[in-house]
Amino acid sequence: MTHNTAMNRRWAALSGVIVSTDLAILVLSLSLSFHLPLSAADNFPTGIASAQQAPSERSRETGMSPRTRMAEGEYKVLSQAGIGSFDLAVYDFTESWTLWRLEDGTFEVTGARNYRSPADEPHSDNFEAHLSDSFRVLKLKEFRTLRWRANSGPLSCDFLPAKVVCTANAKDKGQDLSLEVPTQTGPAGLMWPISAFSLSSITRGASHDPKTATPVELLTFEETSDADPIFTSILGGRLRYLGQEKLVLAGREWLADKFELKVATHAPFLLWTSSQGLLLAFAHEEKINVPPDKGMVLISFHEWQKF
Repeated sequence: MTHNTAMNRRWAALSGVIVSTDLAILVLSLSLSFHLPLSAADNFPTGIASAQQAPSERSRETGMSPRTRMAEGEYKVLSQAGIGSFDLAVYDFTESWTLWRLEDGTFEVTGARNYRSPADEPHSDNFEAHLSDSFRVLKLKEFRTLRWRANSGPLSCDFLPAKVVCTANAKDKGQDLSLEVPTQTGPAGLMWPISAFSLSSITRGASHDPKTATPVELLTFEETSDADPIFTSILGGRLRYLGQEKLVLAGREWLADKFELKVATHAPFLLWTSSQGLLLAFAHEEKINVPPDKGMVLISFHEWQKF
């Protein structure tokens, strides 16, 4: 199977100029040497306690539409090795989240990512995602500071029909960073930093004909240096539907849609999603046809209302 050549771009100053480079892609060592226990996941610790049914509530920001709590859950990377690139590898990654339905039928996700990077430095960063009514990512926002821009944040990316527009929102506008990345071949999502809802998003428009591969584009962001604070790679790939598979995860049985993701210069990945579009697991594809036993997996899930 052929792939689009990976394109590399650096973030430009606020003017939005994009500078092309010929540097080789170093990231996407989501070297998920991941191997997920997909049939024994009810042995995983539950990170989120059950709660009483929540009524609709008004968003924290005045004037926003009321929202209704639908579900909450937690993802965990099971690999004990660091994932990502070199000295900035991520260890012990977990992502806890709450899903809300807005009045217009779209969804909002609020949550927190906890990890160590480097190995001895703990992090806890809040994030938000805005999803369409079909569970496609419309906007991602991460409340953290860039390594090389002390006054930056939140980091946000809008996933528009033909481009992805990101900004670092520095308080000092002279230090601000922005990027506009055209997307041409198909659905776009984030491969790095890790984003469970972005990964599941690329499956929503994929063909369910096993003989047809859906083109996708995956973005990676690396914080490289003060002179080049964000290095962006665009990876062309193909997503192929493999059928349905029963999984036991987070204390319940799922009839999952299974996809194979092939990305330029990397070994194939597998994704499992629920029928609603919720990511259940993500891992490297194994040479033998059995579920892998390391990767990112849904370890807890509680649903108040069907979505």
